[in-house]
Parts: sequence; C-alpha cells; structure tokens
Amino acid sequence: MNNIFSKFNLYDQIGYLLVGAIALILIIFDSFYFYSLTIPEFKLDALLVWFIVAYFFGHVVQTAANLLNEIPLLNFLIRENKKEFTDKEKEILEQAKIFFKLKKQDEDKIWNLCYVFALAKDISGHVQIFNAYYSLYRGWFIIFLLQSIFLSIYVLFVAYNLQIILLLITSIFIACLFHNRSLRFWQYTRNKALETFVVVKTLNL
Repeated sequence: MNNIFSKFNLYDQIGYLLVGAIALILIIFDSFYFYSLTIPEFKLDALLVWFIVAYFFGHVVQTAANLLNEIPLLNFLIRENKKEFTDKEKEILEQAKIFFKLKKQDEDKIWNLCYVFALAKDISGHVQIFNAYYSLYRGWFIIFLLQSIFLSIYVLFVAYNLQIILLLITSIFIACLFHNRSLRFWQYTRNKALETFVVVKTLNL
C-alpha cells in the first residue's frame, strides 16, 4: 500500500513540475515578446528557486483546471463531464453498489470508491500512470487555453500581425491536441479502474 501511494505521489509531483515549467516558460515568453520585459538570467545556483516556482505554478494550473471543470458551460464546450457513464460502465457501477453495500449512493460516488479500490489493488500501476498522464495533459491544455484567450484579446484590442496570428493558431492547435490527449487518458484511467474492480471482485483477490 505504501509503495502504491509513493508512486502515486511521485507521478503527481513530476506532473506539477512539468505543468508549472510550461506555464513559467510561456509567462516569460509573453513578458518578453509582448511587453519587452527583461528575461531573467538562468543560473545553476538559482535552479532550486526555478523548481519551486515551477512547482507552485503547477499547483495553480491544476487548481484552475479543477475549478474550470465545475463550470457547466465549459463542461459542455470541452466535453469533460466526469459524471457521465456509458451503459457498460453503469452496469459495473451497479455491481459495485452491491459489493460496497451502498445502494443509495449515486454513480459518481460509487465510481470514486471503485477508483480508490483499484488504486489499492492495481499491482501494475496502470491506474496511477494513466491518471498522472491525464492530469499532465489537462494541465497543459489549460495553459494553452489561457494562452489562446490572452492572444485573442491581444489581437482584438491591442495589435495584430501575421506572427501573432500564427502564435494564436498554434496555441489553439496545441490546446486541442492536449485536450484530446487528456480525454483519452481519462478514459484509459476509467476503463482500467473498472476492469481492475471487476477482476478483483470476480477472483476474490
């Protein structure tokens, strides 16, 4: 159990750093390109500070992602409603209700229990890995979504040229790519967690 949660925490921390690093790079780029601010000089003796800043931004972005996920309009636009389940998934969740003896709980709560159960039983670590990739791509998606919004506002109200328009198109394209990847790995996570539950329940492991 401790090894499982140690791996899970390690994946999380690496994800925060990678998400925060991209956010930091874009902030520095925008500050230099659009506002002619001086780029901070990178020094090895300041490496720890950069790690801390990147880690902090990683938490900020992931928190923003969680908040945005609660907005119904954005759920409709970016297709990430985690409370929707297919018929096959609902069938497994009904089995889980009986297994956990929680007949009055809704599907979302039962899914959370299946996920925690799968984390504890998944020897391969696939559930943790898939979820870590989901969080990573979702974080990057949020970063480039915000970057696209910033560039759109800049083009509409400040100034525009071919380079900025190309930056905007590139940012939107990358955001779409990362969004699709996040949805794919979320589905991988859900499938693996439910499959793990079914196998463990059936074999009484």
